[in-house]
Amino acid sequence: MGRNLSKIRRLLLFLMLLLLCIPSSYAQEVTPRSLDVKIYTDGSTLLTYVVDCDPSNVRVNVSLFSRTYGNLVIRNEEGLPLDSTATDSGFIIDTLGASKLTIVYSTSDLTTKQGPIWDLNLTSPIKAKITLPEGAAILDMSDIPLDIGISSGVQYIVLPQGEIYLSFILSIPNLSAEAQGAIDNAESYFLLLESEGYILTNARQELSQAQQLYADNQYSSAKNLALKSMETADQTIGLADAANVEIVQAEINIGNARDEGRTEGLAQAEETLAAAKAYYIQGLYIEASTSAKQASQLALSSDRPDDGSLILYIAGVIIVLAAVGLVYYRKSRKVESFQETTEHELKSINLEKIFKDHDLRMEDREVIRYLAENNGEAFATEIRDRFDMPRSSAWRLIRRLISLNIVEEVKVGNQSLVKIRGKYMQ
Repeated sequence: MGRNLSKIRRLLLFLMLLLLCIPSSYAQEVTPRSLDVKIYTDGSTLLTYVVDCDPSNVRVNVSLFSRTYGNLVIRNEEGLPLDSTATDSGFIIDTLGASKLTIVYSTSDLTTKQGPIWDLNLTSPIKAKITLPEGAAILDMSDIPLDIGISSGVQYIVLPQGEIYLSFILSIPNLSAEAQGAIDNAESYFLLLESEGYILTNARQELSQAQQLYADNQYSSAKNLALKSMETADQTIGLADAANVEIVQAEINIGNARDEGRTEGLAQAEETLAAAKAYYIQGLYIEASTSAKQASQLALSSDRPDDGSLILYIAGVIIVLAAVGLVYYRKSRKVESFQETTEHELKSINLEKIFKDHDLRMEDREVIRYLAENNGEAFATEIRDRFDMPRSSAWRLIRRLISLNIVEEVKVGNQSLVKIRGKYMQ
């Protein structure tokens, strides 16, 4: 009996050691490269955290420096945005083969205030560069600084890794820092929208004017204009989305007219639609929307050709049909059967192979099933409408499927057609 218990204990110990030796394939750790902490006059902070990671890893785990965060943006070394999932202590990031990650987010958890004195507390695995608000005076710090300097007119200090503490005071309300903060926030917001394909001409002009006002020491006007530029950007996004809807509707109306044989005036509708798409590419969203509406109206008011033209059209159709019938008559049944089988197989998607080859998310699987139900392809706008997802989320999902070599993207006019690759056609 004692020998049996001893064997069981050794077996359990072996199994525990075996489990400890199995590496986790879900989320790997990263190597910190740099940490920048920018403090604003209201106590909020903007963190820019750069880390290295193994390109062979699919996902990595990155810890936060605060309990809460906002305005999160994660990009790879090529500047492309990456998707992430929040955890209790940070994020699980889908790296998709990235070797370097730049993580930017804002938080108010790192600072506290007692009277006029501000305190910053932070635990960092590497040395941290801390940029103070303009006009700030340092009262105390956790360690001897590695570096002190001035950049863009404001003071910064570099402290060693570990428990970082910094105490400072603002002598007077700092309009300059507030204006610079508003300009920085607008710039970050614009970069995010432009990465999704929007053109922010008017908003960019206002932000450029705000930067000129700041250079002229007109801080209050610079701050107000920077805030207004963000409102202008939001209005532009609304106009762009509305124009895109009008362009899609015009394409539908023109297609219906062509299917119904209403070809009189349809050429003008197509030319007007082409102009609408050209306006959209240039960021002239109001003009794009107006032209798309005109194209829809021209398509709806198009007519069938007159009797003489119709007779010629019908005669031509009859001749073509007769020629096609003759060709098919001369073909053997074996060839016809082979063609029918090939056509059927090209429309059949091997979902089982896709799901077996790839570890996909639930939303990825649903989108692939949707493509399979539509003969293996669909426009990106159709995918967004079908699953009611934001443009940025749909863009990241499609990029993810492209990177896995499951789908390919084809430009059709101003639209993106997403197609399942031929290797998954049965």
